[in-house]
Amino acid sequence: MSGTGYNIDEGSKDYLEGASKFKPVKVELKVSNAKGTDEVNYWVNEITNQYADFVITNVKADPNQISFDIGSPSMEDLTAKDIEFRLKEY
Repeated sequence: MSGTGYNIDEGSKDYLEGASKFKPVKVELKVSNAKGTDEVNYWVNEITNQYADFVITNVKADPNQISFDIGSPSMEDLTAKDIEFRLKEY
């Protein structure tokens, strides 16, 4: 997924520099018949378009599961529940 989005994987490198309090949350989504990496990449990229403070790393996808680490270096008090709420809202 490198180069897919500003806040995703390699694109997030500069954003994460100096962010010592960045503690990403591991997200694992059970899915059925994910169509392919392009569709998954688009969906994950749209999360960071919707929520510009989020940084997503370690994206992995297969037909039955999508997983990634997500967090925000600028929001130190962000909890797993906050992220869950935003993903459900998205």
